[in-house]
Amino acid sequence: MATSTDTAGARALRDRKFAVLTALLNLGPGAHKFSTIAARTEMRDEAVRRRLGQLVIAGLATRTRRGYYELCETTAAISRASGLLHPSATPLLDAQRLLDVLHHRTDRVVLLHTYAPLTGERLCIGAAGATSVSFRRELALASGAVDELRQAPLDLDAPGLVMLANLVSSDSPVREDLRRIRSMQMAHSPAAIPGWSLVSVPLRRLPGAPAVPGAEPGVVASVSVLAPEHTHGAHLVAYGRLMHNTVCAATESSVVLTRHAAMPSHAA
Repeated sequence: MATSTDTAGARALRDRKFAVLTALLNLGPGAHKFSTIAARTEMRDEAVRRRLGQLVIAGLATRTRRGYYELCETTAAISRASGLLHPSATPLLDAQRLLDVLHHRTDRVVLLHTYAPLTGERLCIGAAGATSVSFRRELALASGAVDELRQAPLDLDAPGLVMLANLVSSDSPVREDLRRIRSMQMAHSPAAIPGWSLVSVPLRRLPGAPAVPGAEPGVVASVSVLAPEHTHGAHLVAYGRLMHNTVCAATESSVVLTRHAAMPSHAA
């Protein structure tokens, strides 16, 4: 019987295996310098070179010139998450790590949305688990699902509503549903894919973004899990609690890193 230590070791090994590929995916199109790739992996240079060599042999990446690598077009196409990501999305490594953690813990597709103040829309800027064959098949069978999950009015479903509930001023009249969402810090609604629903929580700072000392951060995004439509009660609370705890851990680590990085300047 496998122990939790065995599971953690297997997860760490898997993460190392895909760290270089994830770095290239997050860096985006074009050739990237070896040092830039290595800096995003937290691995030794020798290990990064070995992984890059394996990607080249597998036909997933090419070495364009000495010290530069880029993903093959077919690999990059897979990473676009079946068109879910908004064209304006900028790859965010720390945010992607948060999504990956939630995906591994729930075995569900996880989405990251932010909002456009000028249009009042929510925009999908990150995803984990969205390239699986089964999920892509469901997307293809649900007319308009890709477009709706990628971009929609804030008041359409859970990802937008959980942001909208926290964006409305506390001094302004608030709809009952938004007041309830703000109190629970979680929203739940049907998804664009038949048989599935969205469970969403707010994100007050993207992981890796610096914290402003003494400032109460506003909501900047929402994280959602695509759950079976019949999810309710204890299961719904469990999803919400898991996402809240993971989001808090990710943002707290950002605070710690920011404070540690600031310490030398204070000492000076």
